[in-house]
This record gives sequence, C-alpha cells and structure tokens, in this order.
Amino acid sequence: DNKLSGLIPLEFGSLSQLRQLCLWGNMLTNVPGNCELSILTSFTNCQLLEEVDLSQNLLNGILPTTVGNLTTTLWNLELNSNHIE
Repeated sequence: DNKLSGLIPLEFGSLSQLRQLCLWGNMLTNVPGNCELSILTSFTNCQLLEEVDLSQNLLNGILPTTVGNLTTTLWNLELNSNHIE
C-alpha cells in the first residue's frame, strides 16, 4: 500500500528480467476505454515472471484470453478486489 495512483505503465512488459511485480493496495488504473487489461497482455515478454499482485486497485475490464499464454514460470496472479470480468 504505497498510495500510488494513475495508469500502470505498459513498459513493465518490456522488463525481460522481471520476476515479481507487487502493486497491491493502491489506486492504479488501466488504459481508459480499453476493454481488456492490456497490462496482462504486455507480460507475455516477461519469460521469468513468477508473481504479479495487482489486487485492491481500481482496475476494470475483461481478463484477456491471452492470460493463458503468460510464462510457465508464473505461479501467482492476484487480481482480487478490482472490477474485472
């Protein structure tokens, strides 16, 4: 809980060595008008990614079907307490 607000930068997806991203409990949002959570799609380039926690933010939209194509090293994806379909 860092009281961060604003858009989650899609550039996180270009961090090829990223292993964990824990941004829970803030007021972060996704791109306005974008139906799918594009931040999740951007993580397909993060082949070492193990954990993503974006719970308790202000994210909304549809969980992209490509979430199943994320790296095989991902063992924890937390999105609870958002407005995701």
